Amino acid sequence: MHRIIQDEMAVCSAAAGRYPSNYNAWSHRIWILQHVAKCNLKILLDELSSTKYWVSTHVSDHSGFHYRQFLLKSVAGNTKGTVITHAGGLAKTSAHNNFHADLAAHGKGEGASMEEYTADVPLMIEEEMELCSDLIESYPGHEALWCHRRCVFYLWHCWNRDHLQVSVDTSSRSEAMANSLQLAAASGYSPRTMDVVGAANSSKQSYTQETKRLKRGPSLDLHSLLEEHRFVDAILAGCTNSEQARFATAYRKWLDTIVCQ
Repeated sequence: MHRIIQDEMAVCSAAAGRYPSNYNAWSHRIWILQHVAKCNLKILLDELSSTKYWVSTHVSDHSGFHYRQFLLKSVAGNTKGTVITHAGGLAKTSAHNNFHADLAAHGKGEGASMEEYTADVPLMIEEEMELCSDLIESYPGHEALWCHRRCVFYLWHCWNRDHLQVSVDTSSRSEAMANSLQLAAASGYSPRTMDVVGAANSSKQSYTQETKRLKRGPSLDLHSLLEEHRFVDAILAGCTNSEQARFATAYRKWLDTIVCQ
């Protein structure tokens, strides 16, 4: 089975390299992962690693980046309760179910290490954001890179909301809000609210949106938003590429729209 998957991936890679934005090739690659590999966590992580160089040399290929978005979402969704055999760059955990008992037995037969691991999702997303930053700075004016950054940041925003929010008492929440406000003030951040038809008081609207966001999420989410604004500001500061400036401005507007919802 492993040989079949490898052969199919090789065919998909050849087709994707021959025809730019080859939607059919990348869609078939996703189908193989879903129906043959059953979205096995180790295979997903191997695919993330093996396609990193490819997208770095095809910065306008939307289909290749869409494939990485599928991988990231699948890893983030499959790590809960998922156990795999040893793989580099993963965090060790103990066995707690038999979901991949067949895979473990197969690995044991091949002499594989039976230490068990699970993916570090925050680290994985952080590394993908760093890849986006490097490519955007190195290859200005490519829409595919900004679209990919948008999808990766939104994945982090959703994962952070679903996994890192915990119930806290009133005093702890108040303290967290105070720390977040101090962080925002120290960083010089002020939300750029979008114009809304019929808005009676823009300053009141800004305060309401910011207050709701602080109540809804932990300070880590605010920190991520601040980092994104710093990145966009740095890009725009010395930008001489009109397309790069347009994509960066659109991304900044999207940030305020999606996080302040």
